[in-house]
Amino acid sequence: MFAIPRLRLSPIFDISRHADPAEQTRAGNRRRLMVFTLAFTLTLLPGLTWNLSRPGEYRSTARVQISPGSVTAQASPPAVPGASASEPEQPAPRPDLLSQVQVLTSRPLFEEVARRMDGGSAGSVAALQDSVGATPVPGTDIVELQAIGLQPQRLARTLNTLVDVYRGQMLSSHGSDSHEAVDNARDEASRLDKIIAAKRTQLASFQEQSGVVSSERNENEALATMKGLSDALNKANEEAAKASGRVRSLRDAAAAGTSPVYSKDNPTLAAIEKRISETREDLRDMQRTYTPEFMAMDPTAQSLRARLAELEQQLAATRKSGREADLAAAEQDQTNANATVERLQKQIEEQRREVHGFSSKFHEAQAMEDDLTRLEGARRNAMERLAKLQASENGRLPALKILETASMPQHPWRPNYVRDGLLNLLASFLFGLLAMWFVELFNRAPTPAPVQTMGLSPAWLEPSIAMGATLAAPERPLELDHRQALPQLPAAGPQLPRELSQQEVGALLAGAEGSARLLCATMLLGLTTDEVKALAVKDLDAANAKLAVPGASARTIALPLWLAQALATRNGAVPEQTLFHNALAQPLSDADISASITCAALDAGLEAAVTVSPEVLRHSCIAHLVRQNVRFSNLAALVGQLSAGELAAYAGMGEGVKRVGGEAIDPFMPALRDFQFN
Repeated sequence: MFAIPRLRLSPIFDISRHADPAEQTRAGNRRRLMVFTLAFTLTLLPGLTWNLSRPGEYRSTARVQISPGSVTAQASPPAVPGASASEPEQPAPRPDLLSQVQVLTSRPLFEEVARRMDGGSAGSVAALQDSVGATPVPGTDIVELQAIGLQPQRLARTLNTLVDVYRGQMLSSHGSDSHEAVDNARDEASRLDKIIAAKRTQLASFQEQSGVVSSERNENEALATMKGLSDALNKANEEAAKASGRVRSLRDAAAAGTSPVYSKDNPTLAAIEKRISETREDLRDMQRTYTPEFMAMDPTAQSLRARLAELEQQLAATRKSGREADLAAAEQDQTNANATVERLQKQIEEQRREVHGFSSKFHEAQAMEDDLTRLEGARRNAMERLAKLQASENGRLPALKILETASMPQHPWRPNYVRDGLLNLLASFLFGLLAMWFVELFNRAPTPAPVQTMGLSPAWLEPSIAMGATLAAPERPLELDHRQALPQLPAAGPQLPRELSQQEVGALLAGAEGSARLLCATMLLGLTTDEVKALAVKDLDAANAKLAVPGASARTIALPLWLAQALATRNGAVPEQTLFHNALAQPLSDADISASITCAALDAGLEAAVTVSPEVLRHSCIAHLVRQNVRFSNLAALVGQLSAGELAAYAGMGEGVKRVGGEAIDPFMPALRDFQFN
């Protein structure tokens, strides 16, 4: 017999040839710290050196208010013709503040400032002008002056000197500008007087030669005559139109046999019509008293009828003569009206030539009067402006008020050493992190080799040891170093088959038909091939949706309601009949079950359909349960007994400690539970 030494090993141990992970972690941390420190230092030190080596710049400010005078010496706008002289004059606008700002920062003022401070060198003038700026405050007459430089004591002196120089320049320029404005206003008024006198003489001479009395059109004889003739012609045209209309109406009445003459206008017609009316009335009275035969023989009635006929003839003759007389009178009136129109048209045509020549002279005279009116308005404005300039000499003096004098700054204005230092510190920190990440990008740890495990069975279970063999203990325990090379051992546990997703499970059930669909659904409950072959009709409890699984792992599992009803409908009432059988009512073989499942996978169009087997369906069910964190001790009641290798293979699929058990377990995959069976 031989002796087996005792190994100080657990049943499963790591025999990887890699280095100690803790040492690798410490080495990586040291490398990262070194890279970060180096990058942080190389960035921080130059930045701090540059930040602290910059000279500090100081800033001094002053505020002044520049107020214009009440009356300025600017030119007034031209007079508007027809404007009333009594309208109040609008106040003249104040001097442009921006112009004063430009004067305040002009080179002549800085030359005077440099002369007072340094003697007036060209370099100092340019330096002063570059260091000083002026900014007007919006909406006010206030100007803010600022000077920036390296010498704080010089900045305040520069601004105060600049304000003094500007004040003197403003007073001197105001005196010269004021005298010049008064002289210009006086010269302008004198020049306008001469021009107005010449214009008046020219206008009077032109009116005398042309006969234009006034600028009003009605006051000139030629224009008044032309206007009277035009009015007379209009009236004559109206009379001619009326006469022509009367003649036309009389002729139309004569053609129609009617008369436009009324009885009220002709006494003769009125008398005849009255006699006719009386005769007719007498005849009607006799007709009411006597019969027609009597009246035919009565002399009085005959006399009345004869008189009525004579009166009607007399009335017709009178109407005709009146109509002819009216037509003749209307034609005479039409002839007279047309003659009057022709006479007036000839007179207007003769007068128009005379008026045309007069109109040109009239418009020329009117233009001369308008020019004279504008010149007189301009002279009035010039005289008013001259009077104001002479009366308000002190009121036009601009005022300069110092609101804030410049003082020597005590602290640098820029740069901000603290802010820039913090920014440099932050940038250095970020650069260190970036450098550390970049180095680690090219120093990734290699992927560790898969852990090889070896299971050691107890000595009394080895078949090669005979009964009663003596186990000799070694002199010292066998210690295995994980850095030593060990022979390759086969990986423990079986190779897990393919797992179907819920989408693939739904497609498989939808693609299968008849008994193949029911077979796939039953296999997705975790049954083995042998258990499916042993199922009988008596094992199905369709009312409670239960299925009793026979065999070594006998158990009762729940069925989806649609599957229980489909199985009960498909199978007969013979209890001993197998639940799944062929056409000859014989139990299915392993090959039949595998072929049915493969055909269903092909019909469903699954990827790699030939790899779908009964083991794949059972594995998909077990994987679904394991991912629910179901207790491994509860798996046997759901899918049957699992070997130690299978348990080891499924151990890595769950997350955390297995705590789900009892009624909290969902035995059905979502695709199996929610399948719509038709």
